Amino acid sequence: MAGVETAVLRAASTAAGWLWRSRLGQVPGAGLTDRPARPAARWRRPEELGPPEARRLAEELAGRLGAAAPRLPEHERLAALDAVADAFAALGGAGADALFAADLDPARLAARLPVPAGAGLSPAAEALARDLIRLACAHAVEYLTTLPSFGARAEVELVRRAGALQRSVDRLAERAGDGAGHAFEERYARWVAETHGRLQLFGLTTARAREEWPLDLAYISLGVSGEQPLVLPGEPGMHRTTVRAEHALGASERVLLRGPAGSGKSTLLQWLALNAARQAEGPWARCVPFVLRLRSFTTSDHLPLPEEFLKAAGVPLAAPPGWVEELMLNGRALVLVDGVDEVPQRLRGRTETWLRSLISAFPKARYVVTTRPSAVPEDWLAGQGFVPHALLPMEREEVGAFIGHWHRAARAECPGEDLDAYETSLRESVTARRDLGRLATNPLMCALLCALNRDRRMQLPRARKELYDAALDMLLVRRDTEREIAGVEGVYLTRDEQILLLQRFAYWLIRNGQVEAGRDEAVELVAEWLEVMPQVQGDPEQVFTHLLIRSGLLREPVKGSVDFVHRTFQDYLGAKAAVESRDFGVLVRNAQDDTWDDVVRMAVGHARPDERTRILRGLLKRADKVKGVRSRLVLLAAACLEHAPELDPALRSEIQSRTAELIPPRTPEQAEELAKAGELVLELLPLPEELSRDEAAACVRTAALIGGPRALGAIARFRHDARTAVQWELGRSWHEFDTTAFADEVLADAPLGKTMLNVRTPEELAALARLRHVGRVHLSGGDGIPPFLADRKLTHLVLFRNGLRDLDALTVQGELEWLGLYGCRELAGLGPLTSLPRLGTLVLSDLPAGLDLSPLAELPALEWLTFNTPTGIPRVSALPAPESLRALVLMGAGIRLDSLEPWPELDQLTVSGPDLLNEMAALPSLPRLRTVSLLEQPALDAAVLHGQPQLTQLNLGNCRSPDGLAALRGLPELTQLTLTGSTGSHDLTPLADLDRLTISIGSNVRVDGLDRIPPERIKRLSPW
Repeated sequence: MAGVETAVLRAASTAAGWLWRSRLGQVPGAGLTDRPARPAARWRRPEELGPPEARRLAEELAGRLGAAAPRLPEHERLAALDAVADAFAALGGAGADALFAADLDPARLAARLPVPAGAGLSPAAEALARDLIRLACAHAVEYLTTLPSFGARAEVELVRRAGALQRSVDRLAERAGDGAGHAFEERYARWVAETHGRLQLFGLTTARAREEWPLDLAYISLGVSGEQPLVLPGEPGMHRTTVRAEHALGASERVLLRGPAGSGKSTLLQWLALNAARQAEGPWARCVPFVLRLRSFTTSDHLPLPEEFLKAAGVPLAAPPGWVEELMLNGRALVLVDGVDEVPQRLRGRTETWLRSLISAFPKARYVVTTRPSAVPEDWLAGQGFVPHALLPMEREEVGAFIGHWHRAARAECPGEDLDAYETSLRESVTARRDLGRLATNPLMCALLCALNRDRRMQLPRARKELYDAALDMLLVRRDTEREIAGVEGVYLTRDEQILLLQRFAYWLIRNGQVEAGRDEAVELVAEWLEVMPQVQGDPEQVFTHLLIRSGLLREPVKGSVDFVHRTFQDYLGAKAAVESRDFGVLVRNAQDDTWDDVVRMAVGHARPDERTRILRGLLKRADKVKGVRSRLVLLAAACLEHAPELDPALRSEIQSRTAELIPPRTPEQAEELAKAGELVLELLPLPEELSRDEAAACVRTAALIGGPRALGAIARFRHDARTAVQWELGRSWHEFDTTAFADEVLADAPLGKTMLNVRTPEELAALARLRHVGRVHLSGGDGIPPFLADRKLTHLVLFRNGLRDLDALTVQGELEWLGLYGCRELAGLGPLTSLPRLGTLVLSDLPAGLDLSPLAELPALEWLTFNTPTGIPRVSALPAPESLRALVLMGAGIRLDSLEPWPELDQLTVSGPDLLNEMAALPSLPRLRTVSLLEQPALDAAVLHGQPQLTQLNLGNCRSPDGLAALRGLPELTQLTLTGSTGSHDLTPLADLDRLTISIGSNVRVDGLDRIPPERIKRLSPW
């Protein structure tokens, strides 16, 4: 292997040298064009070329073509220029990253910029647009290579590529000498990319013309609940926040992803598998994915071992012996386990045991497990280091993005159809109509609305049951009838006959605790049901094939195995079968099983008034009989009221009074459960003055999840509540409502001075100008700092993924005390910060590599500094921070913690990850250091802190301590211990006799030994 490695590395160095000499060695620019065209005015030097710069290039280059350009009418010529700008917009702009992705080759860059499909150009205009894109790419490369920052960026890119090449060599060295493992990995990656690179979009697959769509086109980034450590100085706890799903999954080795039906859990796993196979940027770049759908194993006598992963996933490839196990052992396996909720309750213990054994045998592998929230508690597998995240309902901007994705795919399917009016109408409807807005908050329901809006000419149903009825009518009858398709499989089935067979199949699956059946077994079931349906023509195999191919509701994900395209349709049809069979007792007896939740709710919708009463009274009686599930069954009955348009008033009143007993909620989880009961809860929420801080925050969250004008009125009652947790929840709820109405009715008079208000859309930014009491602002996106903020006396400001290039606009913010810069990748310098006399806290995260940090030394008030960005500085002691620094946070910044001597006043230190912790342990005693926070420590040995015996406060966030916390007894001055996060559990027994020690415990932390510690020494942190 040594010879192979040497040869590959020589090739790498030769290629790097050639790249530098041929592409970068000529100054100015790369010398690719004779007369470089300028993409912007001379006084501007943009580092990324967007649509305006691309159009300017296209216009100048079109003028240079002269007679070589086709003679076009002026409107066609302008349309071609616009198409060039649109092509650059679709790429997301052309900057250094785009050039590196194309290896500085203009032809490769142009290949990534096709003429937009919907441009509507004539053949001649399209040819002109293609020529201009090709020329614009050459001039773009020429221009970008002249920028002062390009040389440094290129050096970083060369180092990165050399590192990637070295890692490839290392992987090759790990394989067998004949390279069989490496070759198979490439074959398997191609198979995964092909298999998981496409996605079915509901409503776009029934015509059979195109079954699936590229995942890159269909996928939208969803939000998940997360925890943000150390949001503000002096706050050691974790704060609930919203993060992008892919970022949250990449931040932890083991994740439990919880989300309701249709929320996008399976699609997210598919996206992870695809990106791992492509070796896309991210923590999974070196991982090999294995997608295991638990529903496929409910009839098996065991769950798969690593050597069975490929077969279990339906992979038609044979791996070299030991290949999977080797990946699991060395930490390169990404195990994606989908659908704990699809496992019957009786088998979930087996599933948990299987996961525990995998983790015990292969602790270095990465694991992501998905489930519906009600299937397992949030701390399920927390002892094995799983971090729970909940997929959140889509917010308005995400709904808008999904609608846009769906209609772009629809235009590709039917290029001659004008869908603009449909898209515009649906966007307006989900904003104006509360009933539709609530339905559109998960991807499945949003896709249903898109399909029905198109199918029914913008006449949409109002209730969930009506929505499903309309979807079934569209799938089972209208599409084939309107396209004059009938009897293709030799079978003629009416709508009612199809529904009867499908609902019996659905109910059989539900009763047997399955979501999947063997095809042969399904055909046998159809044969039994056809015995009482003599009018149906065709044998059982033909009938089932017809249902599978034509209904649009069934699929065969793996040869020989059949399921519904989504669990929601199974539950809806199964509920109808249960009602028609009068199985009310079956529904009530199984209501405590979370897999029956939707079945019971939909059964209430299908039932007649007297049947509905029987089901709901049965739920209340069972709630009284089975004490352990009382609250759950009462809330389920309350949630059913949404589906009961006609009901005995006395029964409705009884359910409401039973629900009132469960109010007020106190935790986010209780708020989520209560919100499922719908608007009836709003009338029961107490006034703010009657509630504790946590209860008030939970009531606001409950109303926000319910949504609508009445919920807005309920939230408005809390607008004068000055408690921080309540104001934080008010600010968070803004995105759930109409921007202007919420700003005017809630935020305008709210005492928001101590609350960070998150502003993410242009509408919210416009409304911010009218809010009088805002002193802390979190701006997401955008390309600079809005001018109107110059008139505000801000004390706290966060700029998140902002495209600003300089901080000059901050020079007027003389009151600014706290500044966070996150993902501002275009930022050119920090110099203007020196004009902020009161800036005491600075957070730098994911900023451009090589950013000049020297201005930090000139910040006289700076006391708190957070680094989570490449610094270009090898050692902490070389950081140009002022001597006044008292708190330093280091979070994976690629810097070595060698010394803290430059800051004699430093008394707080935070480190994230084992490497920085080990370096901290090697430091000499620091007499002034009093507080240490340790984050993301998977195997903490508390004895490493004995070198700092003077510590008085210790914060542990997402830390596991296999050897326990007994070593903390070696810190004689320790008086405060804070435990936060969701990873692992802690035994406090060894600390019971430390009378001076107070222990604060986060809401998701599991602890043992509390009974041995006096209550006055224990503090429970608020979940808010």
